[in-house]
Amino acid sequence: MKNTKKETKKTKKDRKELITIILAIIIIILGLSIAYSALSTTLNIKSNKISHASLTWDVAFETGYVNAIVSGTSSTGIKCGTASVTTSTVSVSDTVLYKPDDSCSYPLIIKNNGSLDAILSTITPITPTSVSCTTNGAEMVCGDITYKLTTDASGNNLLRTNSILEKISGTERVYLVIKYTGLGGNTTSTQYSGGFTLVYKQK
Repeated sequence: MKNTKKETKKTKKDRKELITIILAIIIIILGLSIAYSALSTTLNIKSNKISHASLTWDVAFETGYVNAIVSGTSSTGIKCGTASVTTSTVSVSDTVLYKPDDSCSYPLIIKNNGSLDAILSTITPITPTSVSCTTNGAEMVCGDITYKLTTDASGNNLLRTNSILEKISGTERVYLVIKYTGLGGNTTSTQYSGGFTLVYKQK
């Protein structure tokens, strides 16, 4: 009987110790869990809406009517017709050049309203009908008349390929210069439909 009581007391004591140990372990585990939570960080990255705008290509002349800058020694006889400009064409009305060095210079503006940079790829002269011409990029000599595309009104600096029109707001001022040079022998002549074709491409 005495042994049983001792065992019972011992067992109770052992149980208390065991419960104390278990509680201690639980507390330690909770402590680790709390410590882990305290060191965690949550970062959220989120976009609400993404749209892709379409690319646009819009290289064109500034439209309207253009009066020429008249130059030369003629007091009478010289007549520079008005240039009618659409987005893609320039058409000059009847022009009369009277003496050598008479010229008509038409200021034109080419604009890039698109979303891509553009580059001037080619300049192709269009020879007037029934006239023999010598062409060289932005310059064309047809008998007594010389046609040029220049970047200045006086006609000294020829327009060159590879010039860049920047996207959205890029502009370039170009002059169509038609001059009576007298290189063909100062004979009276009439020429029709001379000009140039410009091709712009994506840079």
